[in-house]
This record gives sequence, C-alpha cells and structure tokens, in this order.
Amino acid sequence: MEKTVGVVGLGVYRHVAASTDTTFENTPYRMAAIVDLSNPPEAFRYTPHNLGVVLHCLQPRPLVFVTGAAISHEMTNESIRVWEEFVKATGTEKTLVINLQGDPPADGNWRAEIMRRLDEKYRNNNTSN
Repeated sequence: MEKTVGVVGLGVYRHVAASTDTTFENTPYRMAAIVDLSNPPEAFRYTPHNLGVVLHCLQPRPLVFVTGAAISHEMTNESIRVWEEFVKATGTEKTLVINLQGDPPADGNWRAEIMRRLDEKYRNNNTSN
C-alpha cells in the first residue's frame, strides 16, 4: 500500500481547493487542510500565523503545499516562507511546493497539472527532497 501524502492548499475560495479532493480519489494523495482568504469567520482566514498553526497541528505531517493561481505573488512568497519554516522546524522530508502562479498549463487543466507534479515526486520513484 502506498503511503498517504497529505496536501495543504492555500486559495482564495475554499470550494475551489476542496473540489481538488475529488481528483485525489483512488490515489495516495489527500487534502489535509485548506486555508483560504474568503470563508468566515475572518479570524480563521489566511494569515502567516494561521497557516503556521494549521501546519504544525496536522498529523501525520503534510508533505505538499499548494498555492493557488489567484493568490498574489507577495502572499505566495510569504506562505511559502511559512511552509519552509515548518519543514525545517519539523524535519519533514520529501516535501513538495506546487506554486500555481504564472501561466496556466497548455490545456488549462490545473487539476491535471497538480496530479502530474504529485506523481512526478511521489509515484515515479523520485524520492529526493
């Protein structure tokens, strides 16, 4: 049995990130947490602090952090710094950041692009950090 790979997503709208979970059916990937910019209550929306709390509370430790295409460059960089601090503090290995900033995939299918990157890292015998 393949090891479960926990994914944490940062997106503007929770429902967009949540819809990715259906893409993970019958794969080793699972959406462990979603942090967003719009769902109430406001106190639980994305901040660097809230993301850090979420990351450190999850067990087993998530291995993947996905930043959505609609997140600003500044917030993307900020959130990736929080992720990197988490990885360093916990000694989590074989992690992956999927930054969806920039041009969309040629076919426009973000879900397929996420799966391609996940499979490249975790299913194609590539276990380097």
